Amino acid sequence: MTGCGSESGARYTVWYADVMDANPIANAITQGLYDTLDKNGVKVTRSLAVDSTTGQIDLAAQSQALTRAIAAKPGAIAYFVLDPKASKPQIQQALAAHIPVFAAFGKPGFKVTGYLALDDRAAGRASASYLAEHLPAGGKVAMIGGPRTPTGLATEAGAAEALEDAGMTIVGDIEQQRNLSDNSEGGNKVMQGILQRFPDVQGVFAYNDDSALGAIAAAKQAGKSVKFTSRNGTADAVAAIKSGDLLATCDLQPVQLGQALGKAILAELKGTAELDNTAIEPPNAGDCLITADGVAAWKPYEQQVNYRKIPLG
Repeated sequence: MTGCGSESGARYTVWYADVMDANPIANAITQGLYDTLDKNGVKVTRSLAVDSTTGQIDLAAQSQALTRAIAAKPGAIAYFVLDPKASKPQIQQALAAHIPVFAAFGKPGFKVTGYLALDDRAAGRASASYLAEHLPAGGKVAMIGGPRTPTGLATEAGAAEALEDAGMTIVGDIEQQRNLSDNSEGGNKVMQGILQRFPDVQGVFAYNDDSALGAIAAAKQAGKSVKFTSRNGTADAVAAIKSGDLLATCDLQPVQLGQALGKAILAELKGTAELDNTAIEPPNAGDCLITADGVAAWKPYEQQVNYRKIPLG
């Protein structure tokens, strides 16, 4: 189902319906994707799924971006799966127009050309288990969640399982502790609320590094000693591990994830692969945890690939 488009050279353009540019992991994934495609002469356009008024992730904004993408007649479309049921009409319209569609970081509830899914549950388990190992038996732990994306929900489920298996006491309701702004300021506000309700909380698992860093700042401001772990493996999180503020984070290898997605798209564009709702193999994460013991070996994403500005559409 190789995309060819109606204009000359259109099969060598890709539209990526991304999430937001405030998230360092999303940016690293996008840069890995761009790096692979750009090196092979493929032009990339990026759009964001952010409500211009609230600054929060918005499904409607992504659906609108996909509509613009179809009108642009690219050789392929890729999109970050915010909801496995969302944007089905746009995806089906693209496929009917012979535009291959690739789902990134989740399997949709309908047919696409190819999809890249992660073992998010395992990542959540690894980070939360490490937190439990550093808390007393039955310790009180809160969880900071994020927007209800498939990858985030699976991460949170894995973390909850690990904390329960370790005999921790989970306090609060994650549905009331979601950082919908997906940044450190949002994590700070959520943590302030947690501390008001549970001033004796001993540990916190955060669904991403930015949330953890904001929560750490809130705990410091309140004069509370709380242990934190998170997921993503950003440079700021690594710095927090070095300083002793963060116990651990799970490195998603986002640059490599973007590159894996880019290689699959490239193979479809060049006709070297025929994909049909095909699972794309992610990089082998192995042991994802970055802790004080191995933090020196980690390299910032900006040193793993040449970051460049990607045109927005």
